[in-house]
Amino acid sequence: MKINERERLLFQGLAAGMVLALAMGAAPARLKTQQVNILPSGQAKSPLHAQAEQFPEVTHRFFDRTNLMLFAGVAAVRALDFTSTEHFRHNGHNEVLLTNSIVDNKPLFAGIEVAGAAASIGLSYLLHRTGHHKLERWVSLVHIGAGAVGDIHNYTLGPAH
Repeated sequence: MKINERERLLFQGLAAGMVLALAMGAAPARLKTQQVNILPSGQAKSPLHAQAEQFPEVTHRFFDRTNLMLFAGVAAVRALDFTSTEHFRHNGHNEVLLTNSIVDNKPLFAGIEVAGAAASIGLSYLLHRTGHHKLERWVSLVHIGAGAVGDIHNYTLGPAH
């Protein structure tokens, strides 16, 4: 199966969006230096106990400020995907991931966009409930990055020849 130029550019854009999202989230965290804690009796705490105190388990509410902002970003890129797809369909381009008849049916396509955002939030919730708090946020970061690249690509397409 031969990939046409548009599909190649789309896949490159999605890959670039994922790399961008990974780079945004991979900023180094604050590092702490190890401390030796002395108990009142003069004895040092065990290394395992000191390590557990040094890196306490971080938990947060699912709908905290960070997740709300990330979910708003996911909703925004899904809305932009809807409008950017309308833009390139108006310019005579064909849809690659779905069929033209699906994206031309506005209520159906809007429902698919809402379902995509809901699936992203649902996956984040599943990761949150299982204690994978970093991955919980990565789902939204990757979704936003890939969606933004696709949206930009759709808006930069000129009229079809």
